[in-house]
Amino acid sequence: MKNISKLYIMLASLFVGLAACTQDFEEINNDPNNPTEVPASTLLTQAQFNLSNRVWSRAMNFEFGMLMVQHFSQGEYAEDSRYNQNVSTFTASWNSFYANSLYDLIAAREIVQANEGLNDAIKGNQTAVLDILKVWSMQIVTDTWVNVPYSEAFNPDEFPNPAYDAQEEVYSGLISELNAAISNITVGEPGFTSGDIFYGGDMASWARFANSLKLKIGMRIADVDAGTASTLVSQALNAGVFTANDEGFIFNFAADQRIANPFFVDNSINNRDDFAVSDVLVEKLEELNDPRLMAFADTSITGDYTGLPYGLSDGESFNLFATASRPNPAIREATAPAYLLTYAEVKFFEAEAIERGIVSGDAEVAYNEAVTASMNQWGFDDSEGAITDYLTANPYDAGNWEESIGVQKWLALYTNGLEAWAEWRRLDFPQLEVPAAGVRSYIPVRALYTSDELGNNGSSVSNSGINNEMDVAPWWDVN
Repeated sequence: MKNISKLYIMLASLFVGLAACTQDFEEINNDPNNPTEVPASTLLTQAQFNLSNRVWSRAMNFEFGMLMVQHFSQGEYAEDSRYNQNVSTFTASWNSFYANSLYDLIAAREIVQANEGLNDAIKGNQTAVLDILKVWSMQIVTDTWVNVPYSEAFNPDEFPNPAYDAQEEVYSGLISELNAAISNITVGEPGFTSGDIFYGGDMASWARFANSLKLKIGMRIADVDAGTASTLVSQALNAGVFTANDEGFIFNFAADQRIANPFFVDNSINNRDDFAVSDVLVEKLEELNDPRLMAFADTSITGDYTGLPYGLSDGESFNLFATASRPNPAIREATAPAYLLTYAEVKFFEAEAIERGIVSGDAEVAYNEAVTASMNQWGFDDSEGAITDYLTANPYDAGNWEESIGVQKWLALYTNGLEAWAEWRRLDFPQLEVPAAGVRSYIPVRALYTSDELGNNGSSVSNSGINNEMDVAPWWDVN
């Protein structure tokens, strides 16, 4: 990660001096304090932060994703853990993806394509970076809301009220975009020499991420389109995916509170203390004698790790909250990173691909490497045999690989609520219970279309092909 401090200084300045950008890139505004044209690298920086911040945010992560997979329980106001969401719950997140971050990527792409000063290799690399980010973002969007605007979403002049595409068609388009982006990469030539917070313009790193993303997309659709899944997974593993923790798609937040870790902002800046680790998580970690418990949680006032029962009424939760364990303080540090796609996930996908017969290999070895990578990510090594002992006590079960992989992936994805929720929906492990106080009789498997979208694009919502309820499973979730 080169010149990271300079990039963060530039990013921080965006929140002071840059209010917005327009689509009229041909016009030059002579007022330097209100630019209508900005460099593609600046838009890239802004999109990288905004997307990472949104995926890691209170609204989408620890107030939704982490509650849906029961990693967290809520304190005094526990309605979200009882599935009491409504059409206003997701408005800010929907707008953040569509109206802000994705449009920054589209605008940056137009600037890159129009820049005659770039040679073909650099232009291809910069375009690839922007397209890979778009694919990563849009997969999160469609996995959250299922059928979403895609083919008409980014041309408001022609489609002011974009139609909704079926999720299968969205995935088909994302696969095509990702393959094209990978083909545009020229390793050894620069990408964005400034503005790239993730990989500092290193295209070998972007290629590894793109292939790891292709692997994830392939495994996500393995139950509904085995042929395409097999092709994607084989291509990705052959081309080269993450091989170490430090190669992962990781966003490093900064100490500046404007660009700090959302867990820190929520707790230390906004003085919120609404979440404890759940009893579901604590009991599973204790059952497995898992050392990650001390990395995931803080001790309670009794000196123990005490999970807060999940999905209680407000009064019940309030009465128990004071004695429950909060998340480990390290998770709430300003600079604690967002682990958006990790080496551990890649190894879990590889183990599953072997079990499905997509690629050859030893699934148990890949699984053990995945667990080890997660342990390492959370600060544990095997210098005294702790990881080896853990794997011996909790061995891989090839006859029930969905549970082995599902439970360990659920643990490894702690703090990445949306990804944990996606994999829980797909693998169906661990088997979570609907709380007795739940407003809905099921654990939600999609988010609701928003109040803004219902008001401004109601006809398209009505013709989206699905009911606007939280029990409509994603296209790829057939189990």
